[in-house]
Amino acid sequence: MSELSRFFRGTISYVDDAVGITGREVFTVSVDPSGTRTLRALCEMDNLGLVRDVTYTVNERFEAIDAYVRVAANGRTIGSGWFRFADTHAEGEIFTAAEGRLSQRIATTGRARLFGTHPICVDIWKCAHTPAERPGELQPLTNCFSSSLALGGASGPIMVAKTYDMTYRGPQQVTVPAGTFDCEHYTWDTGTGRTLFMYTVPSDWLPIRTEVPEVGRRYELVEFEELAPAATALKR
Repeated sequence: MSELSRFFRGTISYVDDAVGITGREVFTVSVDPSGTRTLRALCEMDNLGLVRDVTYTVNERFEAIDAYVRVAANGRTIGSGWFRFADTHAEGEIFTAAEGRLSQRIATTGRARLFGTHPICVDIWKCAHTPAERPGELQPLTNCFSSSLALGGASGPIMVAKTYDMTYRGPQQVTVPAGTFDCEHYTWDTGTGRTLFMYTVPSDWLPIRTEVPEVGRRYELVEFEELAPAATALKR
């Protein structure tokens, strides 16, 4: 007999204040009894013609284990890749339209803390590595990778070393179409002239709302459902 996972799912709307909805992100998360969780996210950015599929697994400390990323734009494949993260290195097997077939193996000092694959759900998981005991203090999140440095993640996917500058701001209640949530507020200074204001519920680090005031954009949870495990356990 095997204990079933927790399972929840949701939808995020991508909103531009000037034009309205510009895309969406549909996601599911399963969490096994050890705390290992797998995110499955479909991201559609209508304004860029971009579609991204991500499957990303982390351990109970939200550190990267492995991922699959596929990116397409206007019906054409940009690239896809499988990535694995160990205590001493990160590796990837990739094919992109621009670079062709690639293999990567990069030495690390410990397991990668985060693989930035560009769904809003993954952006929010940066907050899991930003201690709330140090409010108002800039906390660089080191030993991370990104799958793309292009706007909207519209390249690769290829592993690139990355540091994220995070700050914990404090508690704040936030209302979005999916409901009202008691959140924690974080900011991410991207270094590009944009600061993301991120509101999340700790423990599962749910993507309640993210705002980019410099460009008048927001990403907010419009649907959310947690499914209770079935009463009958799986039989081996």
